[in-house]
Amino acid sequence: MLISVYMPSHNRGPLLQRAIDSVLAQTHQELELIVVDDGSSDGTWEVLQDYAARDSRVKPLRNDQPQGACAARNRAIAAAKGHFVTGLDDDDTFTPERLETLLKHYDPRYAFICSGYYWTDAKRAKPAMCSNKVITLDAQLDSNHATNQVLVERERILAIGGFDEDLVALQDYDCFTRLIKAFGPAYRLGQPLQSIYVDHGGVRISNQAKSRKGFARFLEKHGADMGWRQRQNHAFWLKMRIQEPFSVIELLKSLPAGHLKMKLGHIYRYGLRLKAA
Repeated sequence: MLISVYMPSHNRGPLLQRAIDSVLAQTHQELELIVVDDGSSDGTWEVLQDYAARDSRVKPLRNDQPQGACAARNRAIAAAKGHFVTGLDDDDTFTPERLETLLKHYDPRYAFICSGYYWTDAKRAKPAMCSNKVITLDAQLDSNHATNQVLVERERILAIGGFDEDLVALQDYDCFTRLIKAFGPAYRLGQPLQSIYVDHGGVRISNQAKSRKGFARFLEKHGADMGWRQRQNHAFWLKMRIQEPFSVIELLKSLPAGHLKMKLGHIYRYGLRLKAA
């Protein structure tokens, strides 16, 4: 079964090679890797041509001018030949068994399948989201339980229009939420099958300004499907990114089960100010 892996890249030559190598080392070898060089100026295109010359599964595409990660993903998905597609960011890696394991556990009753991951920094690789979970729309509207990559039938992601190219942040969250709306609950396998690197030293694609706009736009798109607590939950994340004081009462009311520790951690990390009421 052919799986198409899509990967956008912009000016991350050294990191890109690590990501590509992790795809080519998959135990499931029936794959193609479509990398879209989104207007890089650092020699990325030359790196991709070298890989393509050595391995026919690597299929590079190039945008002469940067069009953004979502446009690059959509271009790759449009060119894909596989029945299934999945993505990888150019600064992350797959574990060797990722594709084989997801394909083995795939069930068409679910909108897509995803997995846990390693949250990786210079000191350690910490497993995250490593529990089996049926991801309902209600759960997904609380927060993104699908992590940042899924394995999905290509025709399904095409049916929802792919990634929203107008979003500047939360593109994966939005896309996966729309898949669940269209095709029903998804499934998360509780194994860490990719590494997400958080301090690689390269340029970050996201920033606070983009994150604020992303959360505001996500609320516009999906707020009508949310309950009151879910809207409060997303208001918390939005306020966190604009550094507005947030009352303890607002915080507690917005919490899905098990989120208190996580939100207090984000308050500490980002310096969000709490007010008494």
